[in-house]
Amino acid sequence: MPELSTDMQRSRGADDLRAAFKREGCPVCTVMLEYVEQSMDRWEYEGFSDVEHRHQLIRSRGFCPLHTWQLARRSNAFRLGLIYTEVLTDVLLELDAVYSRFSSTKVRPPKRESAWKRWWRSRRHQTDVRPAFEQCPFCYNRASTEERLISTLVQALASEEICVLHAQSTGLCLAHFTQAFQFAQKQQSVTISYLLACQRTCTRRTLEDVRELVRKHDYRFSNESHGGEMTSWRRAA
Repeated sequence: MPELSTDMQRSRGADDLRAAFKREGCPVCTVMLEYVEQSMDRWEYEGFSDVEHRHQLIRSRGFCPLHTWQLARRSNAFRLGLIYTEVLTDVLLELDAVYSRFSSTKVRPPKRESAWKRWWRSRRHQTDVRPAFEQCPFCYNRASTEERLISTLVQALASEEICVLHAQSTGLCLAHFTQAFQFAQKQQSVTISYLLACQRTCTRRTLEDVRELVRKHDYRFSNESHGGEMTSWRRAA
């Protein structure tokens, strides 16, 4: 499937962030969740049948736990069954090879051996049966998309429109704020002050709402009317 150019991706990312600013929660998290869902849609209809992609999954021992269970919730029993048939076949071959080496080793009296021999013996008994989740294709795509979104956000803060939308939003989660702040520092971006100002505004507003939520749980004020502050715990989290 042909990919969008970098400029088109950034333009799309900016539009998606604009929409996400108007929804509850970290805008980058919101867009990332949508992108992951779209990636899973493409995998179900296109990527699943790609031979090279399936070999990549065998090498990575399948998807990471998070994305495996996200796929499982989407009724992918047959697709995941085929993938893990190949993964487990490969894993079993390695287990058999390791078992054969260890079971054929006879107990011998200890003897002195060189450091080189000890290193070589340890290398021979290593196995790749362990998972390699850092190679999960969804994790890889997520990381590259996340990096691009952060870059787009920091650059877009030069626009008054984006600054206003950001300041009126829930704000960034701590993880994405840290990424954005570090990116702005590295790029020596003039928008770093806008990023800090918007985040301070969002954090202060959420903190005030959470304090009001806690106050209204006091029996002395329980008869007061409830408003948006009652869902502030979600925005704080």
